[in-house]
Parts: sequence; structure tokens; C-alpha cells
Amino acid sequence: SSFASSLCTSASASATPLAVRVVHGAAMLQLYKNSVITEAAASQADVRQRELDFYTNNYWIWGGTSTVMAGFVFAQLTNPVPEGTNFYLETSYLVCTAICLGLNLACITWTVLLCTWAPGLALRGPHGMKSFHDAVEFLKGEQQSIYMTFIGSVVAFFLSSCCIVWVYPSRAEVNSACMAVLAVFLIIIMYLQIRLEFHIGGSIFSHEGPDGRIAGLERFEDIADLDQHMSTVMPPEHLAQTTYPQPGLYSTTGATRGGFDSSMRR
Repeated sequence: SSFASSLCTSASASATPLAVRVVHGAAMLQLYKNSVITEAAASQADVRQRELDFYTNNYWIWGGTSTVMAGFVFAQLTNPVPEGTNFYLETSYLVCTAICLGLNLACITWTVLLCTWAPGLALRGPHGMKSFHDAVEFLKGEQQSIYMTFIGSVVAFFLSSCCIVWVYPSRAEVNSACMAVLAVFLIIIMYLQIRLEFHIGGSIFSHEGPDGRIAGLERFEDIADLDQHMSTVMPPEHLAQTTYPQPGLYSTTGATRGGFDSSMRR
């Protein structure tokens, strides 16, 4: 009987570490699986970050160019129109200048707001990766409208420049020569614009293309914030215990050394 009891004792002692190792291995396997999912989501975020940088860089370029153009147009508005200018010529000049200034201010305002709030939504959105997708898709959807607004401001600036040639008095031959030069540059700019639209953009009105959203990872986009989740589901008394500074964690080097010496003496 003593031999049997000792055998049972040794068997239970050997089985206990085995069970502990199995549980520990399962816990480590869960950590590895969670790590794979997290790395996949982070890799998708890196891809979408490139798209976010692409759109924000485009907006900053349009906003900066519109700022320079608005400065030129505002300087034109401050100069008074000479007396005796034809009524229709004066009206056309002021209308084109005002339209150009208004479109430039619209581009400046929209680009500043988009470049400020869209990266904030992508970084601190309440829905994680879904907020990142929403920010990129919104920038993508607004790009065409802002682009056409910018093109409209350039056209209005060109028309205003054509009108200003005739507003201020000069000889007709000189004004005609200036209009011929402006017409030549207009043809060159339109040719280069259309060529770039077709060869690089793919079309004049639509610049659609593949995006960085990975459809296979949509099921992993609902990963919640663990810190926020634990703070909402844990009871207040347990949360206070988890956040309470434990002795020795936030002490200085000397205090830690003293606690270590006292524990060694014990």
C-alpha cells in the first residue's frame, strides 16, 4: 500500500507540471495569434498611410499655389480702375478677379481643414482601422472637386490678366501683341494639361485607381482598444487596484535598493 501511495504521489507530481506547461503553451499560442493579427492590421495601416500622405500632399500643393495666386489677385483689387474705362470691360475685369479670389480662398480653406482633420481622424478615430479607411476615402472623394475648383481659379486668373491688358491705357498694337503672347501660352498650357491628364491621370475627369484597402482583413478591423475596453467593463474597485501604484514600481533607485536589501535580510 505504501508503494502504491508513493506511486500515485509521484504520478500526480509529474502530471501537475505537464498541465501547467499545456496551459502556458496555450496562452503563448494565443499571444502569437494576436500578434499576427496586430501585425497584419499594422501593415495595412502602413499601406493606407501612403495614400493619406499622397492626398494630403496634393491638398497642400493646391492650397499653397492658391495662396500665392490670391495674393496677386488681391493686389489687383487694391488698384483703382482708371477713369473712362469701358463699362463692360471694367465689369468683366472685376468679375473675373473676384471669382478668382473667391475660388482661391475656397481652396485655401478646404485644403487646410482637410489636411488638419483627416489625419486626426485616421490617427485618433473612435473605430480604429475603420476610421482610417473613412479618412482616406473622404480625401479621395473630395480631391476631384477641389482640383476642379483650382482649375477654375487658374482660368479666372487668366481671364483677369487678359482684361487688365485693356483696362490700363496703352497702344492698341501693344495690347494686341500681349494678347497674342497670352493666347500662345494658353494653347501650350492646355496641350500639356490634356497630355498629362491622359498619360498620368488616365482620364480628364476621372482619376480612379486601386486603393490600399485589403478586403481580406475586413473581419479584423473591429479590434477594440484593450485599455478603453478594460476601463469600461471592469468594476471600479478592481480598476482602482490595477491602477494603484504598487510598492517598488515607482520608487527611486535608493528606495528600491533599500527594499531589496531588507527583503534579502528577511
